[in-house]
Amino acid sequence: MQAEQEIVDRLCEEFPFLKGRVHVQRQKRIFTGHLVKEEFEQVIRYLHNNMGFYKANHVVGTDEGENLGFIYLLSNKEGIMLALKEIAPKSDPKINSMTCIYPSLERHERELVDLFGAEVQGLPEGPSYPLPDGWPKGNYPLRKEWKPEYFDKNTMTYNPPDAGNDKGKR
Repeated sequence: MQAEQEIVDRLCEEFPFLKGRVHVQRQKRIFTGHLVKEEFEQVIRYLHNNMGFYKANHVVGTDEGENLGFIYLLSNKEGIMLALKEIAPKSDPKINSMTCIYPSLERHERELVDLFGAEVQGLPEGPSYPLPDGWPKGNYPLRKEWKPEYFDKNTMTYNPPDAGNDKGKR
């Protein structure tokens, strides 16, 4: 696990704010803690431009309660996977698209928009994905507060008991 530790050491040297926030989980696996937008963008660009993490494999969204988490899974030619995590408050879930350096992430970032309500700034125009046409705006089925039992598939409306006059618009 020498190569993995060298990556961690180099990142911590370049970005002192990563000390204690990045670690080798096991062979070929490196994880960071959640980074705010500015930290995340510095690190992801550095990984791509200076450390050979040219491949983006996936983006995973998570509901962290008051925040949304975004885990970008990157890899290098040695097959080392690095899970770079970003966090944004649900009240202002803005992140920047990384399709400018990893074009393969376009569909993954669209999932973050549809399923979690992330505002991915700079994401190229395109269709919703993966939710069907007619899905009610403002409904994010992978957020913890969204309950499937209140969704009516026939009418494509979301009807929680507390919706009152806002029926289907939550």
